[in-house]
Amino acid sequence: MSELSPLDREYSPSTVARDPDGTLRRYRTRSNAALARLEVLTAVRYSTAAVEHCHVFPAPPARRTGAGAPVLVFVHGGHWQESGIEEACFAAENAVAHGCAFVGLSYGLAPARTLPEMIASVRSALSWLAASGPDYGIDPDRMHVAGSSAGAHLLAAALAHRTAPQVRSACLMSGMYDLGEIPHTYVNDALGLTPELARRCSPLGMPPPRCDEILLAVGEHETAAYAGQQKEYAAYLGALGIPVSACTAPGRDHFDLPLDLADAGTPFGRSTLRLLGPADSPLE
Repeated sequence: MSELSPLDREYSPSTVARDPDGTLRRYRTRSNAALARLEVLTAVRYSTAAVEHCHVFPAPPARRTGAGAPVLVFVHGGHWQESGIEEACFAAENAVAHGCAFVGLSYGLAPARTLPEMIASVRSALSWLAASGPDYGIDPDRMHVAGSSAGAHLLAAALAHRTAPQVRSACLMSGMYDLGEIPHTYVNDALGLTPELARRCSPLGMPPPRCDEILLAVGEHETAAYAGQQKEYAAYLGALGIPVSACTAPGRDHFDLPLDLADAGTPFGRSTLRLLGPADSPLE
């Protein structure tokens, strides 16, 4: 990449993160461990496009009641053009230990896919889980979602559509909710957003997400753009009457914040577990 402009730097979280490459490797290492150690159904299709599949980690048998177990669905980040499902399962072991099922999503990436197509894919995945979750021991009335960076944006946009299923909670980490500046940054080289399409794909301005409760979070070590986007979106949701809380996680950055998801050993992780509801003691 050539020298970044000041605006490009605001939308390049690696410029202030401590060890982004090392953290990304931890995504893959933890995801690989979950795939090796847990019961999992891989590449389950949730719609018709080849990229529309997911990894489903059922809850432990002891936690699958007649109605099924709660589920945590994770949507990965990567500026809509990087990363994938193989880096999206790092929270599976923590979620399963808490008595939840876990689902990591694949939605395809730019430039092969457009942003509206990605939003539609995430919405399709949630609708599929609402309809087919019981087949996998999942209670569709206890669906919780989480997304980081681009994944936070995709969830916020998908849940704003009138056909999206209602979910219990959403944990949106380091998201972009107003894409108005993206056409003027290097991020748009792959996305190809026009100003009008950026406006139409911005959750800030969409109907309220179909969600009972929302937790917004950024890391302490973020650019001003991400912190500002969170503040603005929190105010927007509050004005719409959506129960929302927002936090800045001390000692975390754009990349390592998601690793705390469903981790009872970290303050932010405990906040995310609170969203999932009460559980029995963690499984050994």
